[in-house]
Amino acid sequence: MKRNLFAVVFMLLAVWFMLPICSGILHIGMAYPALILIFLAAVLLMWEKVKNFAVEHKIIFGGFCSAFAIGMAVIIVPLVFMVSSALNAPPENATVIVLGCKVNGETPSKMLYDRSLSALEYLNENPEAVCVASGGQGKGENISEAQAIYNFLTQNGISPDRIYLEEKSTTTAENIQYSAEIIAKNGLSTNVAIASDNFHQLRAEIFAEKNGLSAYSIGCATYPYVSLGYWAREVLAVYKAVLLGY
Repeated sequence: MKRNLFAVVFMLLAVWFMLPICSGILHIGMAYPALILIFLAAVLLMWEKVKNFAVEHKIIFGGFCSAFAIGMAVIIVPLVFMVSSALNAPPENATVIVLGCKVNGETPSKMLYDRSLSALEYLNENPEAVCVASGGQGKGENISEAQAIYNFLTQNGISPDRIYLEEKSTTTAENIQYSAEIIAKNGLSTNVAIASDNFHQLRAEIFAEKNGLSAYSIGCATYPYVSLGYWAREVLAVYKAVLLGY
């Protein structure tokens, strides 16, 4: 009975990972966790057959279990570091870097709004801090992501002379690289508070360290509807950043 209950839980979690597809969102961070969960549910539902196979083919079963355990560790270890980075609070008056995200025409997407709001709260609490608004202009965007961040902050009381615009970047690596150039050129603090989603903080920290910056987090939570998939996808992005450098 307990096995069946856990199987149902795994299936419901798989559905949760795939829910964003109803909104036209589909990426690998949704797919591979859902497949793992469906596999675990199937194992529980066919437990007697699995047990018999384990007895009859001990070496094969042992090898498979070892490979599965290694695979899970490959996923879980980066997640631990991602959570640690998200909890790494900044010192006072660090230089804020707001990482760009999609703009709908001239309106910040939900993610960009949340990132800008995190920056606003920190800047209000640290009146000597300045901000680099980072992000170029992509398809379907009438203004750059940096300009959208700038508009939000100035409309909410942040003085324009506290904001530097970085409007060339198209990736997280470029966000940090070009922001670091602005920081160096203007003699700003190399302690940087990254305003982005919590799942994004470790990768931003990796790029920050490569560019001579000390990164801290002023992260924001991603809404639950899509959050699990983005955390899972970011695991792969972290490996890409470490192994390939971008």
